[in-house]
Amino acid sequence: MDDRLLDKIAEPFNLQLPEYATLEEMIESVLPAVAQFSEPNLLPEDSPLYTVNWVRMTDRPGATEVQLYTFQDYMRGEIRVVIDGKVDAQTYEVEESGERIIIGQSVMRDSFLYELAFLDEDFLLLRRHGNAANITERYLFFCREAIGTRLTWNEALERLVDKYRNSQFPLLAIGLVVAALIALMLYFR
Repeated sequence: MDDRLLDKIAEPFNLQLPEYATLEEMIESVLPAVAQFSEPNLLPEDSPLYTVNWVRMTDRPGATEVQLYTFQDYMRGEIRVVIDGKVDAQTYEVEESGERIIIGQSVMRDSFLYELAFLDEDFLLLRRHGNAANITERYLFFCREAIGTRLTWNEALERLVDKYRNSQFPLLAIGLVVAALIALMLYFR
């Protein structure tokens, strides 16, 4: 009987995400649940944008290369892009609001405007600005290097959800409920 009771209590924490066919589809589903835990903008100098080496995640079939992105300087500068050891560069500029960033070959040539969708010390999601119907690749999804080199895109997004799933439930309240249930079981024994 105790096992079934513990299974019932643990059930909300063992939620399984459905299978998603594309990166964009899964991001659209996951983002509303985790957006409240995001950094509000890219402005602080110690923002993870500038302090973390990011691995770009993709759902492109057959893509096995590791794409490492390092944002140099503060608010405007170079992005060092290393693809399986081959070093290249792009530029970026964070707008004054801190909520948008331009990424491309140069700020005014072959570049795109992205909006911050999510940022913490492990994950970075940028949403391309514009009409979604006209955009084929709507999101840039990055993970901290230690996560991005070990996991696939869907495993990384599951890790993002798992990271914040437990913060929605106050552990103290759950502990009190479990303690009360155990006390009741012992009392009526």
